[in-house]
Amino acid sequence: MLSSFVSTGEYYYKSFDAMKNKTSEFFKNVEIMRDHMPSMIQKLLHSVQDRTSFNILSVGSGTGDMDLEIFKIVKDELQRSQGCHQMKIFNRGIEINKYPCDLYKAAIKNFNDQQADFDLRHQSFEEYAKESTMEQLKFDVIHFIHSIYYVDIEAVLKHCIENELQDNGRLVFIVERPDLISSVVKKQRFPDWHGTPGEKNPESLETAEKMFEIAEKYGWRHEIYTHEYSMDVTEIFDPQSIEGNLLLDFITHTENYWGTADKKLLQETLALIEDLSTLKDGKRLGEKKESLIFIYK
Repeated sequence: MLSSFVSTGEYYYKSFDAMKNKTSEFFKNVEIMRDHMPSMIQKLLHSVQDRTSFNILSVGSGTGDMDLEIFKIVKDELQRSQGCHQMKIFNRGIEINKYPCDLYKAAIKNFNDQQADFDLRHQSFEEYAKESTMEQLKFDVIHFIHSIYYVDIEAVLKHCIENELQDNGRLVFIVERPDLISSVVKKQRFPDWHGTPGEKNPESLETAEKMFEIAEKYGWRHEIYTHEYSMDVTEIFDPQSIEGNLLLDFITHTENYWGTADKKLLQETLALIEDLSTLKDGKRLGEKKESLIFIYK
């Protein structure tokens, strides 16, 4: 259900924008990356000084907005290092959906930076992985910003560590943690689950926990940084609200949820959102929780 909703293209990105407007997610993600990525990048610079470029691979690039922010973070750190300040930054993006891919291409045309070299590929990661085994290029940073959910996590981590990543490189992820959105999505998958205390969780491990288990299995190291912030869900309860409808569609991963959902499931979903949110200054606010994760050898 999730992957099919993402593939709706323009509508998905309209609903995604509604979520970002109600959470400031983009700015919060940039903030946590700017807090923790610079020191990580500095640890890589001694191994790239003899090369002509710092290489970044973005998987699930979307419209490229986060790629450009990560580019800026890397560039800032290269500028601080005397031996790397003029180094090129090669950014390869992989995006399976055409709509965001076209927006990314347009953004690149307007991004005037002499240090930047972009290579955007409209394909799945699985298609890319088959082709990349023929190539010698290795990456210093490979990032999945809210995109690891759509692939076989263990297979992708193993492929990236063994075939794509420089020995001193880092895999970088931002992933959703248990919060209002993850609970609502779970409710759509398991309608009999009500999120009540003590109720058996239908999914034993969430994404981050799966990643940590995989890292420990292969002896890889990992770091985790978590932040929490609010999401304004007030308009979700107004069926006439355009923004509310878009937000509800995003957090249920269903287009036109008010009009298409089973009535019982709709009422239980709204009740769950109400239970997981609180009233403050006339607004109903829910919790948004994410983690920035680094995995490396």
